[in-house]
Amino acid sequence: MDCCKWPGVYCDTDTGHVTELRLSIYPNLVGKINRSVKLLKQLQTLDLSGIDFQSNQIPNFLGSLNTLQHLHLSNANLSGPIPHQLGNLSKLISLDLSGNLLQGSIPISLEPLRSLFYINLSENLLTGPVPNFGGWSSLTSLLIAHNSLNGSIPDFTGCKSLLKVDLSGNRLSGDLPNSVGQLSNLTSLDVSSNSLHGVISDLHFINLSSLTYLDMSFNSISFNLSSDFRIPFQLETIKLQSCKLGPSFPLWIKTQTSFQHLDISSAGISDSVPVWLWDLPLGLKLLNLSSNDLKGTLPNISSDFDQYPGLDLSNNRFEGRVPLLPFKLASLNLSRNKFKGDLSFLCHIVGELTFIDLSSNSFSGSLPDCWSQFQKLVILDLSYNNLSGNIPLSFGFLNQLEALYLRKNAFVGEVPMSLSNCTNLRFVDLGENKLSGTIPAWVGERLTSLYVLVLRSNIFNGSLSSQLCLLNNLNVLDLSNNGFVGNIPGCFGNFTSMSTKRSGNDRTNHSYKSYHFIPGDYHPTFPGCTVESHCPGAGAPVVYPTQEVHEEFIDNALLAWKGIERSFGRSILELLNIIDLSNNSLSGKLPIEITHLVELVSLNISFNKLHGELPKDIGVLRSLDSLDLSRNHFSGKIPSSLSQLDGLGYLDLSYNNLSGKIPIGTQLQGFNSSSYEGNPLLYGPPLSPVSGPTPSTTGVVEDDNELGGDNDFWKSYYMGMGAGFAAGFWGICGLVFFNCRCRHLFFASLSLAQDWIYVTLALFFRKFKRF
Repeated sequence: MDCCKWPGVYCDTDTGHVTELRLSIYPNLVGKINRSVKLLKQLQTLDLSGIDFQSNQIPNFLGSLNTLQHLHLSNANLSGPIPHQLGNLSKLISLDLSGNLLQGSIPISLEPLRSLFYINLSENLLTGPVPNFGGWSSLTSLLIAHNSLNGSIPDFTGCKSLLKVDLSGNRLSGDLPNSVGQLSNLTSLDVSSNSLHGVISDLHFINLSSLTYLDMSFNSISFNLSSDFRIPFQLETIKLQSCKLGPSFPLWIKTQTSFQHLDISSAGISDSVPVWLWDLPLGLKLLNLSSNDLKGTLPNISSDFDQYPGLDLSNNRFEGRVPLLPFKLASLNLSRNKFKGDLSFLCHIVGELTFIDLSSNSFSGSLPDCWSQFQKLVILDLSYNNLSGNIPLSFGFLNQLEALYLRKNAFVGEVPMSLSNCTNLRFVDLGENKLSGTIPAWVGERLTSLYVLVLRSNIFNGSLSSQLCLLNNLNVLDLSNNGFVGNIPGCFGNFTSMSTKRSGNDRTNHSYKSYHFIPGDYHPTFPGCTVESHCPGAGAPVVYPTQEVHEEFIDNALLAWKGIERSFGRSILELLNIIDLSNNSLSGKLPIEITHLVELVSLNISFNKLHGELPKDIGVLRSLDSLDLSRNHFSGKIPSSLSQLDGLGYLDLSYNNLSGKIPIGTQLQGFNSSSYEGNPLLYGPPLSPVSGPTPSTTGVVEDDNELGGDNDFWKSYYMGMGAGFAAGFWGICGLVFFNCRCRHLFFASLSLAQDWIYVTLALFFRKFKRF
């Protein structure tokens, strides 16, 4: 059978020899690189990208393919070092080993390969320095991003053909060499996410007339360009996050009139935004000025953009009312500023918004009822404002909504039933408002994707619906500080996500659309090369297509943890399983089904009216780190199984009616006595022999303020005892003094009483020491 007719195999029409082997077109291939490849004496292209080589190494014999021009082994699950024998491939034009698990340093044997147009070693585990590529006059693309390379960036003198340099995501340090400024053909420079420092001066930009993409984010680089320096390029992408651009607003940006992506966030700018910046290019994809110290008011920015950009002005000192914004926006972040007024400006934006964050401002008034036009919205955060009124019925049109933050406002009324249409909701925080009514049954029946439900500090009432038990994905349930009554449903023990080990899914992450300018990837050979054309040569113009990009939003929950409110983000929130029902009027017993929640990390049911004995098997909750059962009416003994919780970091059983000896266990004796106080019939370490206030006539433990405090009680007790003793003493003394017979009888009885008291006290203290 003629192998030249197989898909992916190309042969020379005259000799019949195989010249190209492109097995990357076959999905799901698994295996090793067979030594028979050495027999292909005229092989020019070997493309095995995407094949699963099961962590095998790159075979050394590939270095003997002396006619090879293109070697592509990307995303092939290869490990081990890069063979130094590849340095023998003197005719090699393109080398792509990206997306593997390759280790070790880049072999210096590659340095003589001066014919290389394209080299891509990105997304591996490579270490050591970047080789010296100086003098590689043919090299157009140098891509070694996302490894662990260290040392300094090499000198690029002589690399006159370089179009794209990507060294991002490594551990490179030192200055950016001035030789970069001599790369007149360079169109894309990315050195982001390293440890570079030093100053960017005119010399770094002096001849970069072709540069369109610049990313120096997440370095300690400062910019010091001369005021009279003429920028020779027009950038389409400017990413300088965390660089030092301030304190004044960088004036050189005024020369960039065609940018599509501008990110100068966290750049130390403490200034007003110049008026000229708001004359934004119509091709804008993203404007990010966040986390600076920018101040002033916003002008009218009602530009008619070509597409739907993202706008991030968060964490600054902007103030005043928000004017008309561009009616085409993909995302809007105005959080952590000093904006005020109502939110009517939102109604002028058309329906492509996927992200709105207006939190931590001073917005007031009721919400506008125009939410039906935001049916692509994924995240809505209006928390920490002064908003009031009812939650609009039009929220029901937000059927793509995944995260809803309304915390710390003054919303009133019941949760509208229209929210039952938002079945993609995973995170809901309505805490610290004035919402009322019961928890609707549809919350459990319809919002089955919820993993966080926070309704704390409202005026909800009624009993806890058993429909809540349908929330099998729930990890955080916070209903504290409300007016709930009745029993805790036994079916709370059915929360699947709290009773089984968590899967690897990161539910704290939400993906939303924004339109950023991203440079198109070079073909894995060199610019202009396509499979169809069989790579005839270089020199075709580089095309940067506009792409739709998905950004990430990470949930953040403010929860009471061990008596203190704390904020939890992705790294912790994903691990938490919390039930907080504290400060309500719940009654009945703590259901034994709660012991099914073996992955529960925190349980707080304090300040309720629960009674009865604690579940005997509560010790099976081995993941518990915080347990607060205080200020209830629990009675009986502390279950001995509780002493088995060796990971318990916080315990409060105070002010109940618990009795008996505290079970012996390293954890239980390690807590302060305040964890057990207010249980007058409880004894044993760490309690002292006498501890806590006395029970009231109703059997409910009263606190110190209600009894006047422990000190006042014992003072009154001893004063009364002293007065009684004095009256009795002088009565007996008078009788003995005047009657001789009584005197003899008294002293005889006193001697017997003395002996009896001595024996009784000795036995008492001996018995006490046993405890």
